[in-house]
Amino acid sequence: MPSLDLHGFHVVGALVEMNVMCGNMERARSLFEQLPKRNVVSYFSMIQGLSIHGHASQAVALVDKMLEEGIVPNKVAFTVILSACYHAGLIDQSCRYFKSMVNQYLLEPSSDHYACVIDLLGRSREPKIAYELLKSMPVEPHAGAWGALLSACKLHCELELAREVYRRLIEIEHFNTGNYVMLSDIYAAANEWTEVADLRGKIKEMRLSKIRGVSWWT
Repeated sequence: MPSLDLHGFHVVGALVEMNVMCGNMERARSLFEQLPKRNVVSYFSMIQGLSIHGHASQAVALVDKMLEEGIVPNKVAFTVILSACYHAGLIDQSCRYFKSMVNQYLLEPSSDHYACVIDLLGRSREPKIAYELLKSMPVEPHAGAWGALLSACKLHCELELAREVYRRLIEIEHFNTGNYVMLSDIYAAANEWTEVADLRGKIKEMRLSKIRGVSWWT
């Protein structure tokens, strides 16, 4: 490709983003490689596209290339980076990027950054480590983080931890019946049938209460 002026650079960058959105990753990658100079936006588009379209390992490799070129990622870029690690199941890389976000780039992680790492740790047979990370958060964990950990407890049959996570989760999402159903499934897997019956009773009561609250005039 001939040398690009500023306008041409932005045009090619826009074409990269357009092809990513259309799922044409081969064309997007070709255009991306032809850019004489890449910035955080062009890398962001490619990393996100590769991750979304089933090429998470390639996305993570591109992250390393971006960092080698000295491009400084921002908070949004780190969300995409951690998401790529999540989709690729790369727990070690996820923790490494998370630590570099805090220690090297001096960025304060959001609840979403924490939730992504917690979810990955939980899926990787490390729900107790995920719980310790969640408790250490300087920001208030949102329901998504607690829900991801409860799901990990279900996956790895962590009954006692599930009880604690559930207790914290319903403080945030008291009327989300999905949380009750998930804990009920955990109890069932552990043959705790009394607790299963109790939770199912609560779920039924909540659903009836919701129906009673619906006006015939709406």
